[in-house]
Amino acid sequence: MSDLLFFPMSMPDEMLHSRITRYHYLSGNRTEAETFHDLFDSTPFGVGMLPKQIEVLATKLPGDRERNLDELISINTTFPAYRPFLGMRDDAETGADGSIVSEVARVPRREVTVHGKARICLSCVQQDLLELGYAYWHRSHHVPGVIACWRHGERLIHACPKCSHPFYRRYKLLPSLTEQCVCGWSPLNAAEGTKASDVEMKFAIFAYEVLQRNLPSVCSKVLYSCLVRQTRKRGFTHGELISTAKLIDSIRTKFGDEVLSQMDRAFDQGKLQTWIRFRVYKGQIDMPLARHLIIAFHLFGSVEKFELYLRKELILFSAANSGIPSKVKQGRPSKKDQHRQKIEMLMALRPDINLEHLWANAYQATRWITEHDNSWLMAKLRAVKHEPLSVEEASDPRDPSYADIIQAGVDGLYRVTKDQKRVNIGNLLKLLPTRMNPIPAIRKQKFPLVTQMVERHLESVWHFRLRRLVWAIAEMRRLNLPLNTGSLRLVSTVPAQVFPILFSFFEWDLEHFVKNGVEPETLLKSTGVSRNWEGPPGFDVILGGHAYRRRGSGIELSELM
Repeated sequence: MSDLLFFPMSMPDEMLHSRITRYHYLSGNRTEAETFHDLFDSTPFGVGMLPKQIEVLATKLPGDRERNLDELISINTTFPAYRPFLGMRDDAETGADGSIVSEVARVPRREVTVHGKARICLSCVQQDLLELGYAYWHRSHHVPGVIACWRHGERLIHACPKCSHPFYRRYKLLPSLTEQCVCGWSPLNAAEGTKASDVEMKFAIFAYEVLQRNLPSVCSKVLYSCLVRQTRKRGFTHGELISTAKLIDSIRTKFGDEVLSQMDRAFDQGKLQTWIRFRVYKGQIDMPLARHLIIAFHLFGSVEKFELYLRKELILFSAANSGIPSKVKQGRPSKKDQHRQKIEMLMALRPDINLEHLWANAYQATRWITEHDNSWLMAKLRAVKHEPLSVEEASDPRDPSYADIIQAGVDGLYRVTKDQKRVNIGNLLKLLPTRMNPIPAIRKQKFPLVTQMVERHLESVWHFRLRRLVWAIAEMRRLNLPLNTGSLRLVSTVPAQVFPILFSFFEWDLEHFVKNGVEPETLLKSTGVSRNWEGPPGFDVILGGHAYRRRGSGIELSELM
């Protein structure tokens, strides 16, 4: 028997957060805490894309728990839009029980936890109230990348247009759309919203149809092949390879940079070097949903065509992998032969090969041969003739000019600015007009002066933290904010622990900063530390960052939400 006296039936295209809010008002509960206790046996938490205690709610509803859970996720969340882009779980993985919970667990954590904005279409609010008797929040308005209403072609809004009060507040329920804002504005009496562009509306329709069609999960290899095949068909190629640069340029031409900046955070920040990446990582093509939808919409144009091409690709993939395993296994060479062939192929490609090159380019084969067939490998390497090369023959003629380019541009990288980046090997090499060889040994051989220049100008982690803190201090003074960790979090993402550590180490005078302001470059220079500074003594500890990975192999829905 259900623990709940009632739970509102879902409106068409209603998000779960909206149903929870309707329950709150209809139940007569006075506080959010009472509602969260009724539904989740929990204190208030951020609902996001999917409530972390959704299984508790499914248990409380009448009927079968698994069916309730499936309906809540499929009908009231944006998860169906993610499904075709998540890849398929390997049967050997933990929790691969084929349930929708195991599928949801594949949604990247960054997508689940980021909510941030609750969006409405003013025409939808008024039309829903007239036709259905209740104004509610639509899930199709919350698909990542969507900035327009698919039904009315209006721009979605996420805050009061009069006083900018946000609709979404963390740990709070959504506001009732029939009530006035604190400033007196009401969506029911508002004028018609801003019209969206044609491409914005077409993209919103595409995202809505992906959400409603509930496409099945697809193997990431099938999705990859489908995207690559269509990219080639559309002419976005560079010789025999696909050209992501041409694809990005075509997308920018179609959408416009202003629209793309609103749809995708990475594009807004100018991170275009790896904006499109078709590589498969942990069984998925490593891109956020908004970017998946943008690319699929641009390449295929409609959901029907996208689904059709996925089916065709699945047939081709199945046919290519439907050989007779026994015959294949019988004709398969031994592991020794496979690794020997790999080594011999590399030796044929590079007559002056050495062991270092083998470790860098054929690690598995080199390791196996070293452990099980080392005498054969040593005999092969002894037969290699190493002809000494002069410096002029070994190095690239562009080496001196490239070294000068780095020397001329390095001071610009070290400037204290809002968007400053750590001066590492990658950012130093980006100063050059051409891409360098990614293998350090080859790069050192061909560009010795460039290598020396890069090693000379590398920045330590602590110097980068110092630069970021100096900019944050100047920004806090510019905005007339108090110099404390609370204000630091408002203007920068530098770890809060850095603030007291560096203030104490350099004995900075807060009152002097408040009275006289801060000139970032002068303050940084006054510290007297080098660019490879190892930090204050005794503070060689991890302060967090984007490389953090959760420990433990167990996967639970509540942990991922």
